[in-house]
Amino acid sequence: MQKFIVLFFLLVFLPYPVYAAEEFSTSYDVSYDVQKDGITNVTQKINLKNLTSQYYVSNFTLTIGSTSITDLVASDEQGNMETSVESKDAKTAITVKFNAQIAGLDKSQTFTLKFKSKDFAQALGKTWEVNLPKIPSQGKIDGYNLVLSVPISFGDPTSVSPQPKSESQSFEKLFFSYSKQQLEKSGVSVNFGTTQVYDFNIKYPLENNSLFPVLTTITLPPDSNYQDVFISQITPEPLNITIDEDGNYLAWYRLSRGSKFEVSVNGSVKTHINPKSKKVPQLSASEIKTWTKSDTYWEADNPAVSNTLQEIFQDGTPKTNKEKVRLIYQYVVATLVYDTNRLGSNDIERLGALTALNNPTKSICMEFTDLFIALSRAAGVPARELDGFAYTQNSTLRPLSLSKDLLHAWPEYFDENLGWVMTDPTWENTSGGVDYFNKFDLNHVILAIKGVSSETPYISDIVKVEVSDRDFLLKPKLEVEIDLANNIWAGLPIQAKLKVKNIGNTVAPPFTLNLQSNHLNILKDKSLHLDSIPPFGFTEITLDLRTPFNLQANEDVLEVSIGEQKTGKKVSIKPLLSIQTYPYLAAAAVLLFLSIYGAILLIHIIRGKSKNSKRKF
Repeated sequence: MQKFIVLFFLLVFLPYPVYAAEEFSTSYDVSYDVQKDGITNVTQKINLKNLTSQYYVSNFTLTIGSTSITDLVASDEQGNMETSVESKDAKTAITVKFNAQIAGLDKSQTFTLKFKSKDFAQALGKTWEVNLPKIPSQGKIDGYNLVLSVPISFGDPTSVSPQPKSESQSFEKLFFSYSKQQLEKSGVSVNFGTTQVYDFNIKYPLENNSLFPVLTTITLPPDSNYQDVFISQITPEPLNITIDEDGNYLAWYRLSRGSKFEVSVNGSVKTHINPKSKKVPQLSASEIKTWTKSDTYWEADNPAVSNTLQEIFQDGTPKTNKEKVRLIYQYVVATLVYDTNRLGSNDIERLGALTALNNPTKSICMEFTDLFIALSRAAGVPARELDGFAYTQNSTLRPLSLSKDLLHAWPEYFDENLGWVMTDPTWENTSGGVDYFNKFDLNHVILAIKGVSSETPYISDIVKVEVSDRDFLLKPKLEVEIDLANNIWAGLPIQAKLKVKNIGNTVAPPFTLNLQSNHLNILKDKSLHLDSIPPFGFTEITLDLRTPFNLQANEDVLEVSIGEQKTGKKVSIKPLLSIQTYPYLAAAAVLLFLSIYGAILLIHIIRGKSKNSKRKF
């Protein structure tokens, strides 16, 4: 007697194993036809083959990585098929009932599923992004062919991953074809556009309840190799803005006792799909030590983390950072399970890497990031946490979970050949295998970098970020102030203080400051190499100067130049021995004589008292 089986097939990777019966094999011809409005028409032509005479199938379930399915139609040679739909978390299960049972060895059934979804393509300002999930590893799949078509009005693709086996254009459409072997490793990601601009407003409430004035800092969005930051206004203006070891911009404020006010920061961020510079930074030994050390939520030196790393590298430790991290990334994506129930809490507790290992089903973006960093650091790969805004049209497929606002966490690691590289294991897990390792997107805006510490710097949760359709011009502008007396005496040591301030709207890259003068001797180097200065920030330099001893007055100029920009300070050098200085020299001589005479007299008196004291005994 034949046995009945209901066959389940999964288009997305699930966090727990659900396998198709090995008694059946499947093959697929799939097309994703993206329309100008971003709605995607999906057609799945599926052939199901019976590999045994003992079983037959009457139902088939397809689970896809989408939460918005419309216009579902299923049909076979006999006509339309009965369907049912069930959505849960970030997935939708489509079940079809066959019009005829597939019974008998090598018997097959071909049927077609058609539906529409808005989850595969999204507009971002003037750019478009298309993301398709990879095929699952479960079940016996004989063949899988996929064709993606997009309107040519999207423009030329700026990044395609993986590279299609063929590419063509016809009827106002671009076509990309993929094979089973390509989609077993990753999903398909196609970007149209190289940059995206966001406008932001961040508010920081500051309050000092102590008895004494305090200095405090707030964190501003930093520049990176994948984003430019434009700061248009900070109210009230800070005392200074400095750059910490991780590259964060820190605005400094002095809070008097009992003071309370709010800082508002307005600006824009331009994200880049490709790195702005191909020059790879070189990390020093101390930097490598800093970004590979164990920390509160990155327990890299814990035995459980070390044992997990040995399991990941059981076939041998890769030689390069990228190959080490690839295996770690795959492990994190496959092991952790995103827990949407935790998002309902107003105060989400951060668990850390070790707890994530012990409780993999209780993870949100922080745990995906923490575990990735801890394992990478345990493998000797520098890794850091990025906190910020991430644009998503579907927060179920690409969730945000740092706060009630649109904040997200994702990691980056250091590649010897590429520099710092961003990844997002959370979104690859929740989107059904969209590749966030080999390529990134324009959707992530960095608001803070955590590398020296897993806990600081803090970022505000009062954040508003909007996609902008305008561009901005980056204009760093340096202003030099020279603090030097107008009149100086020849032969005497003097000091000059330089204040170099960035009054532009974006960071000033490292630069060289050149000093020049005719009569003033500059004791330090006349060429000073200075680090980057963020907008609204400044740096101060103290110069030790000397003038030659002479009997004639001179006029001179201390000139400071940065590129073609020059700033000068005129000074009058007066001889130390001149008619004007005689009264001062005479007074100094009299004062010196009186001081010496007074000292001798005091010594004489003390000695006299000492002799008289001895005579009494």
